Amino acid sequence: MKAKYVEALKHFEQIAKVETSTWPDEQWHGDIENCDICSRPMADETFMVDGPASKGGFEWGNLCVVCAYKSSPSVGWGKAQLYRRSEEGIWKLVAGGPPAEDMMDEYG
Repeated sequence: MKAKYVEALKHFEQIAKVETSTWPDEQWHGDIENCDICSRPMADETFMVDGPASKGGFEWGNLCVVCAYKSSPSVGWGKAQLYRRSEEGIWKLVAGGPPAEDMMDEYG
């Protein structure tokens, strides 16, 4: 693995480790084939960031860890959301979800 990839992966692993997912069944709906900035295939990626992607001509996009580390390394509500791909291939929200008070409104 290239050094930038390892550095970016460690960065997002740390965020996922620190923030415990509290969003019931929150997952990405739809397929994500490639990173919206660099076109890296996402099929084997561990993490995906749904965040600012201005470098790719998009206002917001699905980013691989390297592009997210360069474009939007901060994860949080209104900034970017971090998803981890499950063994079943489902992108589950692990960081950056709605604040607790918003969750109470939606999930009661």
